Amino acid sequence: MHYQKFTPHDELKPFVVCYFTWKGVAEKEIDIQSPPNNFAAIVFNYASPYQSYQNNTSKIVTPKAFACGLFTSNYHLVLKGKIGMVGIVFKATAMHNFFGLRMSGLVNNRMALEHILPDETGIVLHAIENALTDEDKIKILEQFVLKRLADAKSRLSVIDDAMELIDQHNGSISVVDVANRLKISKRYLEKKFLEKVGVSPKFYTRIKRFAHLSNILAHSPKVDWQDIVFQNGFHDQSHLVKEFMEFNQMNPSEYHLKHNELIRFVKR
Repeated sequence: MHYQKFTPHDELKPFVVCYFTWKGVAEKEIDIQSPPNNFAAIVFNYASPYQSYQNNTSKIVTPKAFACGLFTSNYHLVLKGKIGMVGIVFKATAMHNFFGLRMSGLVNNRMALEHILPDETGIVLHAIENALTDEDKIKILEQFVLKRLADAKSRLSVIDDAMELIDQHNGSISVVDVANRLKISKRYLEKKFLEKVGVSPKFYTRIKRFAHLSNILAHSPKVDWQDIVFQNGFHDQSHLVKEFMEFNQMNPSEYHLKHNELIRFVKR
């Protein structure tokens, strides 16, 4: 199984984190757990259908092409057969900027892309299915977003600056501090942030901090827990454990072990 990231065009970097391809074969059913994150995404599946679920919800067949917002707790992908996906990972405000969507409806939700772009989804999916190389598939995705770049730029606002400020601090900044630095009221920030991101700025700071920390743990063979607590603004180790259990339903040590193994698995 092979997962690869691709860098976006320079003009898209204020909006797009990366593109990705994921392909391989799962001879037996596998259940892959992913942690909450601070991104939105559009994903196209050109291979076997797969299921997804979150916490104790029922498994559902994932649309062949979907858009999603942030996930606020861990989610699972249940894969079997041929795996073939490509996707666009957006910064938290960018899906709104490109498509004018109110993002609260996409939090913890994979919405069929045809409900958003009924005239275009099938055409793009068909082109991806017939593209010969991963690079060709990525070019299709890039053109898909580049032609909407003017729309995205027209919707930029101080809320994008707020998101960037939170991201730069990896979530370790207060909402009051963000509002003060940008010279806007806390109430205005909260109202507009919810529209563009789908969650409150306070919750986003927690998600961003967790996403930053979970990425460190997933890619670090050894961890100094005291450093983790100190560098990420937790009161103590019990605060760290409580945050992990709320977002990911496992303690940090379990996550560290499990996701180091997952990283090795998807890179095979």
